[in-house]
Amino acid sequence: MSSAGGSVEKAWFNNEDTGSWFEVQYNPKEFKFDKPVQWQQHDEQGTESTLEFQKSQPATMQVELFFDTTHDGSDVRTSWVNKLLELTNPEVEPTSGEAAELGKKRPPRVSFVWGEFYLTGVVEAINASYMMFGADGTPLRARVTVKMKEWTPQNQYSGGGGGSAYGSTPIKLVQLQAGQTITAVALANGTTTQAICDANGIDDAIDGASPGDMLAVPTGG
Repeated sequence: MSSAGGSVEKAWFNNEDTGSWFEVQYNPKEFKFDKPVQWQQHDEQGTESTLEFQKSQPATMQVELFFDTTHDGSDVRTSWVNKLLELTNPEVEPTSGEAAELGKKRPPRVSFVWGEFYLTGVVEAINASYMMFGADGTPLRARVTVKMKEWTPQNQYSGGGGGSAYGSTPIKLVQLQAGQTITAVALANGTTTQAICDANGIDDAIDGASPGDMLAVPTGG
C-alpha cells in the first residue's frame, strides 16, 4: 500500500511462540495505550499527605481494525478475522512459572508492531462486528476491536511509546529481494542469520526463503 507521501508501513501481529505473523488490511486510525502505576496515599493527621510507590502494572492496549472483502466476495471471517481469533487459541505448552498447572495449555504470546511502536503480551479480548453481507449471507465487512495486556510489567519505555515484554526484541518486516540472501538481510539490519531464521521458523538459511517473502527481522537487543 502506498500514498503520495511514499510507502505506508503496515501494522502487524506476530505470534511469538510459533513465529507466524500477518499484516492488517488497513492501518488503524488510532489505538489506546495505558500503563497503570499504583501509588498509595498515606493518611497522616496534621500533615500534608505523602505518596508511596506500590507497583507498576502491565500495560494494556486497545486497537480497532477494519476489514473488507467486497472486492473478491470472500468471507471476511476466513480471510481476516479468524487470523486474529487464532491468537486466542490455548495451544501452547506452558513452562515453569507460567501457570499453576503446567498441563494446562495457554494462548500464545503476541506482539503488535506498528512502526516504532510494539507491545508484547497476550490477547485479552476480540470483539467483531459484521456490517455488510453478500446475497448468500456471507459477511464482507468487519470492524474488530483487539484488546491486549502486556506479558510482564517490567520493561523499557521511551518517549511515551510502547515497550516489549518477556525479553522480546523489536522486530520489523523486510521483503527478500531477488538475489538477496537471509545473511545479507541480517548484515543490513545489524542482526544475525540465525536470529532471522529463529524469528521466522526457517530451518535452512540458504533455501528456506524465496524472493518476495516477508521476513520478521529482529532490530535490537
